[in-house]
Amino acid sequence: MNIESVLNKIELFEDLVINSGFKRDVADFSQAIQQQQNQNLVFMKDLSEKIQEYFLTFENNSLDTELKCVLRDNEPFTQTNTVEALKEIDTNEEIDGPAYFNKFNKILNQLTAAIESNRSEINSVKKVFKKYISDQSEFKEEEDQALISLIFKDLKSTSGLKEFSRVLNRWNMALTSFHQLVKSGSPEETSLLQIQNGSIDVIVNIDINVAIDLTELIKTGLAAYGAYLLYKSDKKVKEISDSFAGNPELVEIEVQKERLMLENIKISVKTKARELHDERLASDPKIDKTAIDGRIDSVSTTITDHIIKGNEVKRLDPPKADSDKSEEDTDEGDPSKELREKTAIVRERYKKLAPEEKALLLEKYSIKEEDENKQFKK
Repeated sequence: MNIESVLNKIELFEDLVINSGFKRDVADFSQAIQQQQNQNLVFMKDLSEKIQEYFLTFENNSLDTELKCVLRDNEPFTQTNTVEALKEIDTNEEIDGPAYFNKFNKILNQLTAAIESNRSEINSVKKVFKKYISDQSEFKEEEDQALISLIFKDLKSTSGLKEFSRVLNRWNMALTSFHQLVKSGSPEETSLLQIQNGSIDVIVNIDINVAIDLTELIKTGLAAYGAYLLYKSDKKVKEISDSFAGNPELVEIEVQKERLMLENIKISVKTKARELHDERLASDPKIDKTAIDGRIDSVSTTITDHIIKGNEVKRLDPPKADSDKSEEDTDEGDPSKELREKTAIVRERYKKLAPEEKALLLEKYSIKEEDENKQFKK
């Protein structure tokens, strides 16, 4: 595993566990329930619910998987079965206040110890690794380059060398096409820096300006995908739709709306790619203007296929120097963080889809082997 990826995973822990206030809250909860007046079921169950909400965020951001890649001396705190233990006492209808307190207090103490052990080891790893990225120079293979991490989690893409080589080739062609859409000059061959295990993490080196535009393109796709998933999982929408049963015109409108929102996932990516091309062309008239439609279609097809399968794209930006940080630094406008947050939202909403709805997405947007050659020849 390379240094940039390790530091990115460490930053995720710091952001979700430390900077979010979770570690502080757990300590505060532990102190609060020591007070006799707070040892009642209503108060303690409310704290339990808050902790479980945090863990849902951890799950949607794949924190457990990321910590497993970094930690060697102890297990991730996400492996402490905290949520299962909390649900067990929350659903126990016979438990009284004192018994709940004893179990809850033990859970909090174990969680606090696990978080502290993780933080201690992570700080040691970070201290060592940051020595190797002085002046942030290790984050660039060459000047004006940026690291992009393509993360493959769907089993079909990673189950065999033949399929995986097809996917990598598809991304290589898509990155080349996108470079030609937003920047003049012939793009250099995409540098493959490393392939990491687990959910396969492919780290490539591309032009930094292309990486910035690619981030915007993927954020656009995730936003449209997230909107579709929200529409499909919204109970109010379903309740309204169910009321249309006796009105064929309203049923038809609802069917058409769902179809258009599904199609909009790829359309939004294509529209954004065209917009980025036109914007860059205005300031860089030497950008190649041939076969624009084909390039846009190949790029949008590859990106849409990637995200609907539950895969991810990350920007491995250099960590901020300690001197650059302040208490008021909220990471507003941080493209890497925005990309991660949109991915987490999509992951949470996707889990609510019925199996047949997930199958519809794959049927609609998965790239078929027989269509692959056509895609890149348009």
